[in-house]
Amino acid sequence: MDDVERYMVALTEQSGPQTTGQPSAAVQAATYHFAAGGQRLRARLAIHAALALGLDHADGIALAATAELLHNASLIHDDLQDRSSSRRGTATVWAAFGDNVAICTGDLLLSAAYGALAQFSDPSKLPALIACIHERTSTAIRGQCADLSPSARILGDIAGFEKIAVAKSGALLSLPLELVFVAANLGTVALAGREAAEAFAIGYQIADDIADWIDDAGDGPIPHSFNAVQVFEAAGFGSTALEEARNLGIQRLTAAAAIASDLPQGSGTLLRDLALQLTATLPWANIAR
Repeated sequence: MDDVERYMVALTEQSGPQTTGQPSAAVQAATYHFAAGGQRLRARLAIHAALALGLDHADGIALAATAELLHNASLIHDDLQDRSSSRRGTATVWAAFGDNVAICTGDLLLSAAYGALAQFSDPSKLPALIACIHERTSTAIRGQCADLSPSARILGDIAGFEKIAVAKSGALLSLPLELVFVAANLGTVALAGREAAEAFAIGYQIADDIADWIDDAGDGPIPHSFNAVQVFEAAGFGSTALEEARNLGIQRLTAAAAIASDLPQGSGTLLRDLALQLTATLPWANIAR
């Protein structure tokens, strides 16, 4: 993971200094964003799967950095669109550097992701890898558009809520596994990896929604909030909405763990463990409105 972190920073710094000799504002903002930390979950999933399947070390680093850079680009743009002023205990990029720099910084990380992929050792696999990136990125963009559009978010539509969660979060969560499977000539397994990651994404979103429910519902839903408990309430579950959301979250996390367990050569073990841990450790039953 240290190698991945250094690689991401190096790629973003390749835009070079300005005429003043200082890094561009986008480079400074990218460095600031990386310094805030984060779980680096997508990079960890890629590294774990790459090691399990015996990929070359440098190729594993390249794929991990690709997935992580794309995800962080989406975070910077998402914070700007949602007007979220803090992330990981620090000011978000737009709040610290302004809207224009945030757009440029997100774009820089998107470009850096392809720079990372350019280092993959087998050029014959690059078309399939790039196609996979485009497919999952376009899905994430579709989910983001739906999340931001009130007309696309129908309260009471539980299936619609899951579709948005899968598209917005699941797409870039499944990407690291799919990239590794393509790289390891296991493209036929990629769909199973996607299913596991998408189920985890729904469970994770519901867990986050339950944790945020008191804040979201205190003075009315916050702008752009699309909370699972709120959806179940609108669907007519009333006082049992929280419990119904909890049950759906556990179902999806359990399914994610089961599918991930069957991925070849233990490549899904990390995702399985994360799903089981989230199910077991969150105080689902103790959270009340």
